[in-house]
Amino acid sequence: MAINVTSSATSYNFILRNYYSKNRGAAKTVTRGNIKDSELVTADSDALSKISKTLRNLEYSSDNGVGIYNNVKAFTETYNNLISSSSSSVSYDINHPNKLLKNLIKSKKDELEEIGISVSASGKLTLKKETLLQSSPKKISGIFSSDSEFTKKVKYYSGKIYKASNSINLSAAGASSTTPNNSSNGKTTSAFNAIV
Repeated sequence: MAINVTSSATSYNFILRNYYSKNRGAAKTVTRGNIKDSELVTADSDALSKISKTLRNLEYSSDNGVGIYNNVKAFTETYNNLISSSSSSVSYDINHPNKLLKNLIKSKKDELEEIGISVSASGKLTLKKETLLQSSPKKISGIFSSDSEFTKKVKYYSGKIYKASNSINLSAAGASSTTPNNSSNGKTTSAFNAIV
């Protein structure tokens, strides 16, 4: 039996903003360009950890189609955000768990694709709404619920990235040392790129 969804952009945006409660600007594509990568990594990893926890405890039934769809969509978008924001990091404490997270996603590629989440060669995710909606709640639950190790590991790795990036941000704020970036967008590069 497929899941029933009568979701709106409003309900999705509301839950996504709640996952990004520590930095709501990071939830919006239009404002992410104005936020430093180091702050985005912190916001993205925190949001992904929260989403993983929600997915572990979610009710997987056809009656909760909106909740399932919105949270799976938030998972794919936030994971992609984290992959993008962390790509410029040279910190081992960020790159190592990030690599483990990507490997975990690739190891579940077939299972994810069965429910409509395709994994590209770069590791980014694409959600095919119709495939997800046609999937049974039991099949979706098999990947994301607390019975699966998948979301437990996603939460663990994103938590490690959050801890490392937050530590880097705090030390950068304490030292308040930023150097100009040569890019045309006028962003600054902080200790996020300097601390290994």
